[in-house]
Amino acid sequence: MLAASALLVQAPPIAAQPLVNPAVVLPAPAMPAAAGLGSVSAEATTQSPRANRGSPTSIPAGALAATGVYTTYSGIGMPPHTTMVRMPPAAGQPLMADWNGDGVDTPGRYDRGRWFHTNAVVGSPTWQSMGSWGGQAGELPVVGFIDGDRQPDIGVFKDGAWNWRLSTDNTARTEGFGMAGDVPVVGDWDGDGRDGLGVVRQGTWLLLFTDVKKAPKVSKGVDVTFDKQANTAIVTMPFGLVTDVPIVGDWNGDGTDTPGVIRGGVDWILSEGINRIRKTATLTVPMQAGQVPLVGSQGTGIDHCPTASSVAEAKALKWARRVDAPARLTGSTAKAGYAEIQATVQDGLRYAITNDHTLRLANQWGQPYFDALSVHKTAEESIRRSANSAQAAAIMLKTSNWKRVQNISRAKLLAYARWQLRSIACQHASITPGGWGLQWQSALWAASAGQAGWLLWDELSKQERAYVASMVATEADAVAARGPHYYRTRAGVEISPGNSKADEVSWDLTAPALALAMMPGDKRAQTWRRTIVEYSIAAFARPSDLTNNLVINGVNISKNLPGTNANEDGTITNHGIINPDYIQNVLHLWWAASMLRSAKVPVPESLFLNADIVYRALTVVKFPSPPFAAPGGIVYQPGGQIYYPQGVKWGARRPATFTGVDSFASLYSAPDTHAAKFLAAHARDTRGMQQRWTDGRIYDKGDVEESYALGREEYALSQTALAWWAGAVPSGPGLKLDRSTVPGVNLKTRGPAG
Repeated sequence: MLAASALLVQAPPIAAQPLVNPAVVLPAPAMPAAAGLGSVSAEATTQSPRANRGSPTSIPAGALAATGVYTTYSGIGMPPHTTMVRMPPAAGQPLMADWNGDGVDTPGRYDRGRWFHTNAVVGSPTWQSMGSWGGQAGELPVVGFIDGDRQPDIGVFKDGAWNWRLSTDNTARTEGFGMAGDVPVVGDWDGDGRDGLGVVRQGTWLLLFTDVKKAPKVSKGVDVTFDKQANTAIVTMPFGLVTDVPIVGDWNGDGTDTPGVIRGGVDWILSEGINRIRKTATLTVPMQAGQVPLVGSQGTGIDHCPTASSVAEAKALKWARRVDAPARLTGSTAKAGYAEIQATVQDGLRYAITNDHTLRLANQWGQPYFDALSVHKTAEESIRRSANSAQAAAIMLKTSNWKRVQNISRAKLLAYARWQLRSIACQHASITPGGWGLQWQSALWAASAGQAGWLLWDELSKQERAYVASMVATEADAVAARGPHYYRTRAGVEISPGNSKADEVSWDLTAPALALAMMPGDKRAQTWRRTIVEYSIAAFARPSDLTNNLVINGVNISKNLPGTNANEDGTITNHGIINPDYIQNVLHLWWAASMLRSAKVPVPESLFLNADIVYRALTVVKFPSPPFAAPGGIVYQPGGQIYYPQGVKWGARRPATFTGVDSFASLYSAPDTHAAKFLAAHARDTRGMQQRWTDGRIYDKGDVEESYALGREEYALSQTALAWWAGAVPSGPGLKLDRSTVPGVNLKTRGPAG
């Protein structure tokens, strides 16, 4: 045992039973569906004439060099959206281009001959150097696909001279077109896959066509000079005012670039081409003071994720076809505590939806895909909160008889869940360049959101399914690649002093477990199954496992374990103390087992290794005082109270944190842990805390009850919803335990933690 390092911190007790005169949680205010919130349907995506085009569509964009913020907006006929990339502020001319040929334009800049870029379209990336090219006074940067290899070429323009550095072999090319005072423009004027040159001169556009056998068709009032011998043509046409800012883009996704102008910093007037010059569309995009207008791109259909790479989406659509929907489960209030759990989740969803509508996501509520990574400073806060809310909503939609609760109809709750789900799945790194994921804790966020998507599978659009499948499978693959981590070596030396890796290893395994449950026929299924065995053996491995010769799924763990993560009595050390808040992470093993069970996939026996022993550290193990904090005793106290033997880290009033593990334990732990009794106590205590308020929240202000600042209400909501779902698990398929040998298990760490 560890010696006491902190006194027990206690908050004023909360009644274990519902309050005599509890505050009535007010119904959610009337919330009109956000624009397009329910419109991204399978029918919409298949019927949309531009849903699956072959060329990216150009969209308005702008950059504030002083702040480093690059913003893209929605284009013609697209649902409203804005997406931001936060680059480090730096000098030079802001640019946007498809720097790596993946179909998505991303930020760049030119600073006196030095070129920089990022391939990220969201988040907060850093500048990457592209080297130097140009740099003479008066030169203007230009970017285009000049040599036809789908990798951008960079160049500079001055007084009619174009000096290019070609991407194919870094050779130089010099061309002449234009004169001093002209504004250079670059675009694919004829749709042949190569960009041509152009200049704008006092409101008149001159576009150079090369390798043409006949003069292009043009509108009345547009002049063409055709040189048959040189196979070139120059199109001259008036478009815009002298005071307009010229821009070029493929505004309708047909593969051909056409002129446009920005007038007054607000109106983007976009032409349909040289043969339809009088046909224009106008977008109103108010530019901020100091914002440099740019042209971005959306690589996929108008109803799709606005930041998706077309290559990534195509792959994701294939993966989604391999997904099997889960078994239908039905929750019940028959057992003690579940009525309180159901009411807590219902009121908690009222809080989450209202808070998102009025505060957290108020400025993005009308966007079918909100820009999740622009909401908060960290991905943990931005993504995890939405994942937890979507998970809770999906669980209640699919396991309870939700018709209209707290003024929230089933249709509205479904729209909310899909909105949260598709937005964060859209911005996952597997879909969006530079997106979240493949990082610390992201496997857990993906599993939470992924479970929501899986539960709602028959009510998702084609694209939503694709993004969910890609998010889950990619996180599962990343977990498989890096291998489990350990707190102590075999000799007992702490690798990460004071901090077990039990939580990280156990939450990581939820991604491959969900991937296997969703896609048991995928070619990676055996890898995911092997990964589950590796991580579940390592997650709560104890010192005695190094000598017990126990064979789990064909693995002699005492011979193969490189280290341990749990103390011998099942306790977990984190933040330098024996920490009940981290002991409860054993629920990840049972959650993973239950996902496989609901998919009728055999559950590896490794998912139950030490789980009961760890749960006993909450319900059976006694901590004497001294050396532990007064008054000593068992972590689970009467009435739902929690005893912290060596002090607290996240607050002393967190019964909701333990409802999930209790509900799973009531299914899988031994009877003498009395899991069902503790579940009822924690559920009633949580409900009593929630009924102090009228808005559906659980915690008081300040850090005494709960100090997790990155989404404490949503985390409590998720844990309580998982408790409800665990209670519904027995209504589905029975547990089929897999004791077979799993080949290729490697318990060693193979890469850095996520």
